[in-house]
Amino acid sequence: MSWQLCTAFGIFIGFCANLAVMNVSTISWRLQLGSAFIPAVPLVFGVFFCPESPRWYMKKGRYREAYASLLRLRNNPIQAARDLYYIHSQLELEAEIIGHNTYMARFIELFTIPRLRRATLAAFTVMMAQQMCGINVIAFYSSTIFAEAGANRFRALWASFVSFTWFPRRECSWLGTMVRKATLLIRSI
Repeated sequence: MSWQLCTAFGIFIGFCANLAVMNVSTISWRLQLGSAFIPAVPLVFGVFFCPESPRWYMKKGRYREAYASLLRLRNNPIQAARDLYYIHSQLELEAEIIGHNTYMARFIELFTIPRLRRATLAAFTVMMAQQMCGINVIAFYSSTIFAEAGANRFRALWASFVSFTWFPRRECSWLGTMVRKATLLIRSI
């Protein structure tokens, strides 16, 4: 659910950037495309300052490095030690459940065990339906659609902004979420 929220927030920021540079001269389209680099550049440089994954270190048996990584992520050593223990317990439990199965064996189980096969089919169907419904095309080209319907450029951008950012989206609807969860649970049984 959080990736949908982040996607919707990104669309909101994109509409805001389009509205901000709308009345700039003939280079407004370049500024609209270039506005995507504003969050990307700090992210590229910020990745180099992120510590390695403590969980990955622990899976490789490198507990000292995992603890050092957790010290960079937590406020004090007690929290880091607590999280080190939690990760260790979780890895032990996962090893107990998975056993000596390989990744490929677990992947094949998605299609050979009936309950997992139904859940995989339900998830696949929902993901494909979301991608094939075409709402993203309408969202991204809505200002063009409004302009071709007779609105001027200013009104077309504002109509797009209001249509896809202010009105509640189906992902944020509590009722829609509960209905989809119930449908998925019933279908996976």
